[in-house]
Amino acid sequence: MQPLLSGFSRSLLQNKVGFVTGAGSPYGIGRSLVLGLAAAGARAVYATDLSLGNIASLQEEVRAMKSDCQVHGAILDVTDEKQTISVLKEVLDKYGRMDFYFANAGVGNYVPLQNTDAAYYDKMISIMQRSFFLALRYGGQAMCNVSADKPSPGGSIVVTSSIAGVSGGISDISYSSAKAAVANMVKPGSVQLAASNIRVNSIAPGFVRSSIIASTRQALANMQSSANTGGTSTNKTITKEEASKAFDATLGRLASDKYYFDRIPEPEEIASIGVFLASELSASVNGQNIVADNGKTASGQADRTIGPIHAMAPLSALG
Repeated sequence: MQPLLSGFSRSLLQNKVGFVTGAGSPYGIGRSLVLGLAAAGARAVYATDLSLGNIASLQEEVRAMKSDCQVHGAILDVTDEKQTISVLKEVLDKYGRMDFYFANAGVGNYVPLQNTDAAYYDKMISIMQRSFFLALRYGGQAMCNVSADKPSPGGSIVVTSSIAGVSGGISDISYSSAKAAVANMVKPGSVQLAASNIRVNSIAPGFVRSSIIASTRQALANMQSSANTGGTSTNKTITKEEASKAFDATLGRLASDKYYFDRIPEPEEIASIGVFLASELSASVNGQNIVADNGKTASGQADRTIGPIHAMAPLSALG
């Protein structure tokens, strides 16, 4: 397990149950969220995705932590209303409660505007925005189910947004539109669910080391295969090595150690914020979009306009 996630107390999410979408990658925010939730003492986490090829290794990693958390793999097309309801009912039938829902599934593939057709745009919006609506609508209802060990409604819904939602130069119009939309659904979502004691927040990372490039390419290939074969596709499992290679060849080149805001964080850095938002440590945090980009959006043009940024001298060096 990633060292950052090992510091959580196992009483933090004791007896809590929920799920994470987009958790089937070999390396990314979704997988790290499952590990972090398990480390914080969650009773059960449903790791959902279109492909479950990496779930066995995820379950093995959780067992290696000596955690009692039960990690269940579940096939889920996050755009499908009936599938979403079905998986939520499975959780409730088995555990009688739903406490956290991470709407994390997404795709990242830069397509220039002149090459973007309406069908592609609609698909991206469906994967990233419609899925969050389903999380609010049905995840919220699931959190209202009560049981002997959960006598009152409540829970935490968290969506993975992006700084692409507030910046025009991070990704394409489809991805940026979807991420802006989910960030702006958080406030009305938090109001609509307030009477049910359900908090709604979003995390907006910058670039994060993950398998999103390789996974998106495979997902798009599967979509094309399904279209060509009348609905049949093969969900190939992406390895961590393939994921790292694809990332380094594209977004990895943007990393720099010159300034803090130019570093590219590991996925567990974002997942740790998610665990915080799932727990009572964040009881007063509701309706917020938490930017976690190392200060990238705050930096603006940085040294392009203000000149080189020099490191501070130690206090002992002052005269």
